[in-house]
Amino acid sequence: MARIELTDIQKHFGAFQVLKNVNLTIEDGEFVVMLGQSGCGKTTTLRAIAGLETVSSGTIRIDGREVQDLKAADRDIAFVFQSFSLYPHMTVYENIAFPLRAVGMNQSEREAAVREVARVLGIERLLNRKPSALSGGDMQRVAIGRALVRRPKALLMDEPIGALDAKLREQMRAEIKRLHIARASTSVYVTHDQIEAMSLADRIVVMHGGLLQQVGTPEEVYNRPANLFVAQFVGSPVMNVADVGVENGGLSFGAGAGVAMPAGLIAHLPKNAVKLGIRPEAVRLSHEPGEGMVETETTNLEPLGSHEIVDVRLGGATLRARAEPGFVRGQGQRLWVGLDAERAHFFDGETGMALRRTA
Repeated sequence: MARIELTDIQKHFGAFQVLKNVNLTIEDGEFVVMLGQSGCGKTTTLRAIAGLETVSSGTIRIDGREVQDLKAADRDIAFVFQSFSLYPHMTVYENIAFPLRAVGMNQSEREAAVREVARVLGIERLLNRKPSALSGGDMQRVAIGRALVRRPKALLMDEPIGALDAKLREQMRAEIKRLHIARASTSVYVTHDQIEAMSLADRIVVMHGGLLQQVGTPEEVYNRPANLFVAQFVGSPVMNVADVGVENGGLSFGAGAGVAMPAGLIAHLPKNAVKLGIRPEAVRLSHEPGEGMVETETTNLEPLGSHEIVDVRLGGATLRARAEPGFVRGQGQRLWVGLDAERAHFFDGETGMALRRTA
């Protein structure tokens, strides 16, 4: 397995800078997910680790050895693409065995290695079939098997299940996580899907505009976002964000609406240029008035089976709340809304950076 270190990585395509001073350490046996929108630099970073892209400057180390000037074939890294890229004229066995034939492994060792990886992936029954006879999920298992069969130092995956339907993606997420645990492999996984990131990662690397926005565990990224981009990119539905003023021991939402807040939570905040972030599950709804609650009415309702997403007005802001099925009859219903103060986030209105409590 491998420890991967990226130090001051820069990458330019002509005048356009794709990666901006990327510094990241991936520990031996860790599963790291690089999460971001298309064009943010996550795939370029993955390809740079693999040696499929050169870097403009900076250092890449694998197990302490500098590799930024080495060819991809000399880095002992396996890469799984979104497209299955299987040889259509070969059987599953031959596809998986191909990397071992390329390095001259003898037949008995090759047979044992292919059988072992097929057993781990649950595709032993498919070894004599051609790719055209496989489902999308099975083809991706074969592609992963071909990458793993020579036991590389690290496994890199670029949106490997993005082309599958929703049910298969869910199954493959579980398979990839199980495989990682069983093999204890260093894994780097690229996706734009925050559900994949939250369910798979030991740590998530959130990227935007070629910069690392936050690196942390799924719990840290979800509950302590470093800035507004992370706050609104991770989570579904996205975090509510509203412009607020800090006055009279609470938050003002405009139009005469305000919510009381504990003094210790807002004492460090500036009076203006503050944005409140609050996740839908931290917006409290009630049919009866309660302490710290404000009367409002629903403006939209999204039934989602296990729960409902309810939109309500609070002064000049619209907040989305998560509610039990049937809690709201429909649009225009009168309710009371309050906020879970301990789960409120505050951001600088100009920089977007989180405003943390100092005490």
